[in-house]
Amino acid sequence: MPSLEGKLKLADNRPAGFDYMRLGLAAAVILQHTINVSYGRDAAQAFFETPARGVAALILPMFFALSGFLVAGSLVRSATLVSFAGLRIMRIVPALAVEVTLSALLLGPLFTALPLSEYFTAHEFYVYFLNILGEIHFTLPGVFLDNPLPATVNGQLWTIPYELKCYLALGLLALFGLFTRRGLLLLALAVGQLGILAWMALAQPAWTPIVPGMILVASFLAGILLFQFRSLVPWHPALFAAALLATVTLLLVPRGDYLVSLPLAYITVFLGLSNPPRAKLLLSGDYSYGLFLYGFPIQQAVAALLGDEQNWLLNFALTMPFAAAIAVFSWWCIEKPALRGKPALVRFEERVFRALPPRLARLITPDGLSVLWAPPTRSTQHPPKVTDFRGYVPDLELQQTRLGQFKSRVRSLVS
Repeated sequence: MPSLEGKLKLADNRPAGFDYMRLGLAAAVILQHTINVSYGRDAAQAFFETPARGVAALILPMFFALSGFLVAGSLVRSATLVSFAGLRIMRIVPALAVEVTLSALLLGPLFTALPLSEYFTAHEFYVYFLNILGEIHFTLPGVFLDNPLPATVNGQLWTIPYELKCYLALGLLALFGLFTRRGLLLLALAVGQLGILAWMALAQPAWTPIVPGMILVASFLAGILLFQFRSLVPWHPALFAAALLATVTLLLVPRGDYLVSLPLAYITVFLGLSNPPRAKLLLSGDYSYGLFLYGFPIQQAVAALLGDEQNWLLNFALTMPFAAAIAVFSWWCIEKPALRGKPALVRFEERVFRALPPRLARLITPDGLSVLWAPPTRSTQHPPKVTDFRGYVPDLELQQTRLGQFKSRVRSLVS
């Protein structure tokens, strides 16, 4: 029975399953939003009160679990937290900034009920650009006022603050020495899960149609956990079936959301580590982020044009071609060119690393503060050899050797 790590190696550390999942989940987000934008919030809530919630509520947490597994690999490949944070900014901000700008300067003027002089001078117009910084504003002055889901331009952006919290949480885990020390990571996340359950018991939170934001973060952290324990966790269809059953059941029972993160992360990683043949045209770029960003505003524009003839399937059919075309444009003209700044980021990181005293410099590596009590899990030389995900397999044997040496020294001190 292969482990998760074994499946990674069989696919040369780049299984096609993750690429298909990103596209599939992004399209599923658009499909799910068709109920909201076509019939309004009450219809969407009624839909999620049916057994369909067991499947529909999977979509966003799976996105976050997938991100946790892959971003953990990005952190392991990063020499320091400087390049890790820089790469996250380069991946998220440019495309988000363009989407927000186009919504405000193109979509808004086309669909506002206000005179353009009032539109461009309204306070609501200017604060909308704060979306680029993660302060979410869903409305533009006078836009989509008569839609079934009124006055909402970018409803999908509600997840952005939680995504930023995920990256912050991972950075803090690394800084405090918990990320590369698997036992400490497991302990920290177990304590976090107990904290979620304690809060649930005390606060008695009301039911929500989609999973709460904290569960998105918990799903991201569960993805990280599976990445770090990938050499020990088996990739097995029976385990997948059990995790799928547990996940769907938990999403259908009251407050089951608060226990769903780990089984949901397993089914996500299991599917991601499958390696179906690659469709070169479909996987020629990472178009999922563009689909996620542009899908909702295009759906709202379609709903505005349909007027009284709303139909969820028609909305989806009209939205997808436009969203896909803009996603392709976003990848090739915005997202991929932004990633060409990686060499400059590495040079900046190297200057920062060399400017710091050696002991302090080691604290900003993914080992973080753990280097104060245990040997580092990687060479302290900077810059390290840089490879992409395809050619990189973290040296778990080195980590285990270092941990064994540390335990031996503790035993000698105690005895």
